[in-house]
Amino acid sequence: MLIRRRKRCPRLAVAVLAVLLASPAIGASAETIRISGTGGAIGTMRLLAEAFRRSNPGIRIELLQVMGSSGSIKAVMAGRLDIGLSGRALNGEERARGAVETMYARTPLVFAVNGAVEIPGLTLDGIAGIYAGKRDWENGKRIRLVLRPREDSDIMVLKGLSPAMNAAVEIALRRKGMIVATTDHDAADAVESVPGAFGATTLSLVLSEKRPLRILSVGGVAPSVRAMIDRTYPYSKSFFMVTGTHPSDAVRSFIDFVRSPDGSSILLKNGQAPARKKGILP
Repeated sequence: MLIRRRKRCPRLAVAVLAVLLASPAIGASAETIRISGTGGAIGTMRLLAEAFRRSNPGIRIELLQVMGSSGSIKAVMAGRLDIGLSGRALNGEERARGAVETMYARTPLVFAVNGAVEIPGLTLDGIAGIYAGKRDWENGKRIRLVLRPREDSDIMVLKGLSPAMNAAVEIALRRKGMIVATTDHDAADAVESVPGAFGATTLSLVLSEKRPLRILSVGGVAPSVRAMIDRTYPYSKSFFMVTGTHPSDAVRSFIDFVRSPDGSSILLKNGQAPARKKGILP
């Protein structure tokens, strides 16, 4: 079962946003920064853009239709985006074609269910069992696993959690009749609405969009930024801003703002540990 983005605009306007974060006084000469990418980063990026605009009224931000990590990187290289938001690092070919990455945050990768599933947490082996199709919920009800497409950055992260998870995710990708969500928001929607659903998402998406999901502990540890930083919760995903080789001064200013103390405060409030200037997380 392939789930695609619905045509209607959801709670954070992640379908064609074309959200112009500009005041009425901005004229036609205002410079525009076009941004899109991985859905897990969009909610917080909207908040960052709003804060940036308050101190930079001559620059407006367009948050465009979510197109995923790889799609946004391709759009940057084609000149259709100024900043692509990626949940993975660039590969060699992308760097050779002039794409430049700036890691700006890291967020816990979390496993979630809807509120009707009354379970506080699982072990990583238990999660691998779900992906491998070896278990149902304790009350005998069916677990409906929400998957992402094979090429999605979340799949790469999940397979890297452990050898057992690598094998289990491969089994899940080959199983018939699976729910496959094409975007981060589709995945969260499915976990919210499908009875017995279970899936991976990010703390950043859940907090920035105020999603009514039950986030599970893993191995007895609840996901949080602090637990991720001190490695008691070791499952995470990094976010990158991708630009061309020579970004405009406005784009550079926005990237600097995201990595500033004000930007870092917004990231922290929305489930992300900000990167330091040299790309080293706290």
